[in-house]
Amino acid sequence: MPLSPDSRRPLGLVLSGGGARGAFQVGVWKTLREHPNGFRNPPDIISGTSAGALNGALIAAGLEPDDLLAFWLDLADNPPVIANESFFQSLGKELTRLVREEPLRNLARREREVRILGGLLRKHRWYRESGRLAMLLEFLLTARFDTISSLLAGVQSTYLFSTEPVRDRLAKAIGARELRSSRVKLALNTVDARTGSVIRIVNHKPDKLPAASKHYRYEPVISLDMILASASIPILFNPVRVADMDLWDGGLLVNSPMAPAVALGAHRIVPVLVTMGPGHAAQPMTTLGGAVERLADTFLENAYNTDRKLLLDRNAIAAQHGDPDLRQVDLFRAIRPMPSGHFDAGSYLFFERNAMMAMYEEGRQAARVWLERGPELDGRGLEG
Repeated sequence: MPLSPDSRRPLGLVLSGGGARGAFQVGVWKTLREHPNGFRNPPDIISGTSAGALNGALIAAGLEPDDLLAFWLDLADNPPVIANESFFQSLGKELTRLVREEPLRNLARREREVRILGGLLRKHRWYRESGRLAMLLEFLLTARFDTISSLLAGVQSTYLFSTEPVRDRLAKAIGARELRSSRVKLALNTVDARTGSVIRIVNHKPDKLPAASKHYRYEPVISLDMILASASIPILFNPVRVADMDLWDGGLLVNSPMAPAVALGAHRIVPVLVTMGPGHAAQPMTTLGGAVERLADTFLENAYNTDRKLLLDRNAIAAQHGDPDLRQVDLFRAIRPMPSGHFDAGSYLFFERNAMMAMYEEGRQAARVWLERGPELDGRGLEG
C-alpha cells in the first residue's frame, strides 16, 4: 500500500497553517492513523507551519489523535488570550495627542481639506448614515491620511495579544517544557521579523543541506518558544524571541513547507491543507466575508502551488539527468476540505467548540475519501 512503512522510502507529512482550521488536520490524522490503508506508524518526517506546526509538534511528541483534539478543544473552551494593555495605552495617548494638535493644523492644509470635503458632499448622499460613513472613510484616505500615518507611527507596541498562555497549554499537552529529539524528524517553519528570511527549525540535521542552508537551524531539543514562533500571526501576536532572532508565523512565506521534508530525507510526501482549492473559487463572491475568505485562501493556495511546482520541477530534473543527489519524491494529491459551510472567512480564527468539532469531522471524512481513491499521486495538472 502507498503509505506502508518502508525504511528505504521515508514518508513525510506536510501540515499547512490555517488558525482554528487546524482542527481539520486533527480529523485527517485520526483517520490516517485508524484506516487500514493509512499510516501504520507515525510519519518519518513532519514539516509544519503555524497550526500545522502545533499539530506536527504534538504528533512528534507521541500524542494520539484524541489527545490532539483535546488540545484544540481546550483552546476553544478556555481561550488563551491576553490582550496587550501597553498597545491600548499607547493608542489612547496617541489619539489624545492628535485631538490636542487638531486646532494647530496649518491653515493652507485646512483650505485643502475644506475643498475636498465640499467635493465629497456633492458626491455622496450625506443625509444617509451610509453616505456619511462613506464620506468619512474617503476623507481620511484623501485629506487626512497623514493623521493615520502619524497614529500608526506613534503607537509604541507591535502586537494585540500575547502568546504566553498558549505556551502553558502546550506544556500541559506535551507533559514537558521542551520537545526532545525523537525518531520523527520535525521541521518548524518561521519568518525572521527583522530580516524577512525564512527560518526552518529542525530537530535532525538534514543529510544534504540545500544551497540556502542558512535558512535551517538545527536544534536537537525543540523549545516551546520555537513551536509558538511558527504560530505567531504578525500584528495579532508578539514575535517570539529565539536565540538572537524575533520570529513570526511561517505562513507569511512558507505556509505548506515541502522543502524541509525533502531536506530531511522524505521520498514520499502527503500534504494536508485547510483550503478547499480552485474548484471552490468558482463560486461567486456576494459578501464581504466571502471576499475576505477568498483573499486568505488565495494567499495560502499560491504558497502551496509555488512549493508544489518547485517539487515537481525538481522531480523532472532528477528524471532527466539521473542525478543521485536529486532523488525523485512521490508527491500525493493534497488532503483538503470539501466545500461546506464550515469553512467561511471567520473559521480561521473561530475557536469555538462546535465549529471546531465540525471541522474535525470534515477532516475525518476528507481523509476517508482520499484513502478510498488510492491515494493518488500528484501530476502536472492544477490541484483540485
